[in-house]
Parts: sequence; C-alpha cells; structure tokens
Amino acid sequence: MKKILVISSLLACFSAKAQLNIPEPSPSASFTQTLGFTKVKVDYARPSVKGREVFGKMIPYGDIWRTGASDCTTLSFNDELTIGGKKIAKGKYSLFTIPNIEQWTIILNTDTTLHGTGGYDEKKDVLRFTVKPEKAPRFYETFTIELSDIVKDNAMLYILWENTMVKFDLISSAKERILADIDNKINKLKTENSKLYFQAAEYYYNQRMELDQANTWVAKAGMMEADNAYYPNLQAKILESQGKFAEAIPVAQKAVALAKKQNLTPIAQNWEKKIATWQQMTGVKSTTTDAHAGHDMSKDMGDMKMASTTQKPTLDPEVQASITKSLSNYYALKNALIADDGNTANVQAGELVKTISALSMTKLNAQQHTLFMGLSEKIKFDASHINETKDVKHQREHFNDLSNNVFALIKGLKANENPVYQQYCPMAKAYWLSDNATVKNPYYGKSMLTCGKVSETLK
Repeated sequence: MKKILVISSLLACFSAKAQLNIPEPSPSASFTQTLGFTKVKVDYARPSVKGREVFGKMIPYGDIWRTGASDCTTLSFNDELTIGGKKIAKGKYSLFTIPNIEQWTIILNTDTTLHGTGGYDEKKDVLRFTVKPEKAPRFYETFTIELSDIVKDNAMLYILWENTMVKFDLISSAKERILADIDNKINKLKTENSKLYFQAAEYYYNQRMELDQANTWVAKAGMMEADNAYYPNLQAKILESQGKFAEAIPVAQKAVALAKKQNLTPIAQNWEKKIATWQQMTGVKSTTTDAHAGHDMSKDMGDMKMASTTQKPTLDPEVQASITKSLSNYYALKNALIADDGNTANVQAGELVKTISALSMTKLNAQQHTLFMGLSEKIKFDASHINETKDVKHQREHFNDLSNNVFALIKGLKANENPVYQQYCPMAKAYWLSDNATVKNPYYGKSMLTCGKVSETLK
C-alpha cells in the first residue's frame, strides 16, 4: 500500500511538471471610471478576431451573446445610473447583448455568476433597450469595451469589435444631487454667500440651464464682492451664451478692468477682443468701464439695451435660407417630442445636423463666423445624440442644451424671419423654442402638455 502511494505521488508530480503555463486565449480585463459621484467598474474577457468573420458568423445574429468571452461581462456601480432612459439602482449586473444588422438589444441582468449564456434567465433582466450599430472608426482585432466622451458627469459606453461599434449613455445622478443642494442652501436656508452664488451660477452655466437665474446669482455675487474679476467674467460668459451681446459689453468691460488690476491677462485679452466684435455687431460704441466696488451695472444694462436698438442686419440669402431650414428642422424635432414620437425626433435631429453642417460659412462676415463656429458644434453635438436613439427620454436629456444653443444662434445672427418664442418648463427646468406663443411642452408631452410659459420673444 505504501508503494502504491509513493508511485501515485510521483506520477502526480511528473504530470504537474509536464503541463505548460499558457496565457488565456481571451485575456480578462477590468477598468474603473468615476462619473460625478459614481464609480463604474467593467469586468470582461477579450477574444480576438484571428481571421474569422465575427458578427453574423462566429456570433450569430439574433442570438443572445455574453458580450465577450469566458464568464459573463459585468457592469457594477455604487450609485444610481440612468441607462437606456431608465434609472437603475446601484449594484452589479451582467451585460448581455443580442446583435443584429439593424439594431442591437442591450440587456442588464441580475445574475452575475454565469459562464457564457448557459443558465441565462430573462426573468432576471432589469433592463432591455435597443441601439443602432455603427461602423467602427478602425478595425478592432481584440474585443474592447471602454467608457469615453465624459461630459457633464455622464459618459458613453462603447462596445467595439472587428468593424462594428455600439454605444449608449451612462448618466450619473450627480446633477440631481447638486441641484437639490443648491435649492436647499439658496432657496430654503436663504444662505447669503458670494461664493455660493458664484458656484451655483457656474453650475447652471455649465449645464446650460436657467441662464437668467444663473445671471441673477452671479450678479448678486458681484455686488457682494465687487472687486472679484471672476464674477463679471462668468456673467459675461452667460450673457454671451444667450446671445445678449449688448448687455454683455459693460459686464465684459468690468471684467477687463478688474482683470488688469489683478494681472489676469488672459481674461482681459479675451474680453477686449470680443467687446470689439460685439460693438460692431450691435452698433453699441460707448459704454462705461467703471469697475469700482458698489458700481450699479443695472443702469449700464438699460443704456445698452437702448443703444442696441439698431437696424437689423441682413444675412446673405443663402445663409438665411440655411438658418430658416435649420429652425424648421428644430421645430419638427420639438413637435415630435411633444407627441412622444422618438422615431420622428430621431430623423429630424439627423436632418438638423445635415442642415447646420451644410451652411456656407464663406457667406458669413467675421463676427457672424465667430458666433456660428462657437455654437454650431454644440448644436451638432446634442442633435447627433438625439439622432443616435429612438428613446424619447434620452432624446429629451439633450433637448435643453440644443434649444439654448439654437436660440443663441438665431438671436446672435438676428436670423429669425418670424417671431421665435423661447418657452420655459419649471418642472423640467428647461427651455424650448416655438413659432407661436401657445405652450406645448416637449419635455412631458401629453402628460403635461400645457406646463410652461413664454420667457422671451424674438421679433
């Protein structure tokens, strides 16, 4: 018996020594990315093409796929995220997909113990939505998942392999938390603090939301701390983003005067150039540059509004036609959101991108060119995001920024041939544009159709 045990031990030893240590054919990968206050982690395995035809062959169309190799791919996050237009509670989820030529189905499932798709139970799904596959920017030999395009505490998750790319948004809850904090400290606790007003205004400006409120807050900060150059600097940015160039001139001049005193040369140089441009655009030639503490800017604002009542410049007919068509595309998109029609919104957003992209910039003068270049890329960014999905909830998330930038473009170029009504929804805290004063809310559609009011009119 003793001899048998010795022989068995020797055989086991020789067997272990004979085995090779070979790397996994589909190596595992993991990464973590912070979005706002949320940490997102992805764990997956990375197979390679190796000369095979992947989608439609190795990965059959219409079949559920583990979205990688080996064990199922997992997506975990320590705070609530909005994915595919739905709020998903913090936790760890398996990520499955169903590839097809025209669309992919994205699936989050609560079972993270699976090897491949064996044992997959659809009843454990917490989310299903569809996205359009695209041609990848290059050939991906190795399967890749990455989080990129991080904007405003949100990101895009990319699935890339062979010549195919699929992407969808991960939207953090940071905005909701910050807005609740602002509301609590400013509106409920009535905290009077210049830096708090400045931070709140800066956040609203960066989010392109309620810019009139942001302007009010930063103006308060400026009155409380009159020698701080950063306050008129932000206020000028807010007015510029609204296309209120005549009102921005005295504020920018105050920023220049303070910046020069404090050796903030880049701020001073930036606004000096823009002031000259705005004066040519608006016809405003002389304004105050008083930057002393306690100076009342409201009188300057009134003077500028009166001085800026000049003859409306005429755009080149080709440019005017393009802007009018872009506004029509925007209205059609807005009407689709009112009707909760994600398909039409998708199409019209794509048309808006095409129209804006096709505008002949050689027909613009220097000032118009500067304005258009600054706003057109922002318009295309949000319109492209709306065009990437047919999910109305997701489309509405990009509509406020799109609306603000379209309004700033129309107002800055004085390109409206008919009245344009900027309207505001206090529930969504968001703006939209209409060709008539009747309120029809694109953020809530049929559920709250008449919620809102006219905030400004371009005539």
